[in-house]
Amino acid sequence: MTFLSIKLYNQGMYFNADIVLDNKKLPEMLREDFADLERFYNNGDWFNYGLTLENSVPSIKAFYSNGTIDSEMFSLIRKKFGIA
Repeated sequence: MTFLSIKLYNQGMYFNADIVLDNKKLPEMLREDFADLERFYNNGDWFNYGLTLENSVPSIKAFYSNGTIDSEMFSLIRKKFGIA
């Protein structure tokens, strides 16, 4: 973990760049949210990162519940963004 990663993690931001999501398997809405999250993380914008993640979690869970994303993708998303 780099110094920047540690600093941002301590501010409540987590983003695992080593996990690559297959965008073909993601709904457009999640692709846009994830691009925003990555941008906010890279800019150190913890406020917008937190708001976007908080607003994305119910959608992620809904897409998993209705079968739009499978359990493997759901698990990768949770690991990539540190979602409990």
